[in-house]
Amino acid sequence: MKRILNRLAQSVLIMFLVSILCFALTKAAPGDPVMTYVEPNMSEEYIEQLREDLGLNKPLVEQYGIWLKNILQGNFGNSLMNKRPVLTQILERLPATILLMGSSLVLSVILAIPIGLYTGKHKNKFWDKITSMLSFVGISIPTFWFGILLIYLLSVTLGWLPSIGMRTDGVNSFWDLIRHLIMPCAVLTFQNVAQYTRYIRSSTITELSSDYVTVQRAYGMSEMGILFRHVLKNAILPMITVLGMSLQSVVSGAIITEQVFAWPGTGQLAVTAVTTFDYPLIMGITMFTALLIVIGNLLADICYSIVDPRIRIAKN
Repeated sequence: MKRILNRLAQSVLIMFLVSILCFALTKAAPGDPVMTYVEPNMSEEYIEQLREDLGLNKPLVEQYGIWLKNILQGNFGNSLMNKRPVLTQILERLPATILLMGSSLVLSVILAIPIGLYTGKHKNKFWDKITSMLSFVGISIPTFWFGILLIYLLSVTLGWLPSIGMRTDGVNSFWDLIRHLIMPCAVLTFQNVAQYTRYIRSSTITELSSDYVTVQRAYGMSEMGILFRHVLKNAILPMITVLGMSLQSVVSGAIITEQVFAWPGTGQLAVTAVTTFDYPLIMGITMFTALLIVIGNLLADICYSIVDPRIRIAKN
């Protein structure tokens, strides 16, 4: 409990520092938010009044205090482009990103664990070399290139799947949603599996050389039993950290993938905010993402203690 409380205190401090950095970088960015509201027939006096109404004529420290107070109250401000609440727009896009990223993460873990265990068990064998080659390819190739390749092959050439969007106009079926989900999910899953497999393979090789594995073999336990009852629990520890860091993708999404497939998630919203200099929206998405990274690290710490009793004992 003491460890968790310390981590919570650190998390609050980190979020405070992130908020300062986020505010400072946004203020240092080029462009004037007031110009978003300016029309050709507006007078200078009206523009200055508008600047005062937005609080942009106040000292930066005071502006930061007002912004932070509003953030703590759940008020992320309004978008400069469409004047809608920032939080509302993020929450509207969140389900689409959760569906895409959640599906990808679940599939990645389901595929990576058996592949990583098998290749680690059969180190330097034929399938290990093939899998290693595919892993390096998955880690190396740009996601936008792979996404465009899938669109060309499966949508333009073969016509099997829709190329962009989340639904077909006028169609509201579950199968139509799945057809739109297949390609962006495949792009992210291929990249994630390539990364996760390398972690589990490396950990499996290390664990198989441990003394406890030798003891279990001496007792006559099967290789499958050793892998899934003993090795897996220790080999999966690095994955906990990776999955904890992946929690932020629920908000930020796979920005490039969402852009390529025009998936209406928060990643696409972030790109729109940056290209239109929508500072309140940029700051809102940044704070949400930072919060989920902090929460992910905290959950990873807790999961570490649950999975590996040695870590829990060391902390005590």
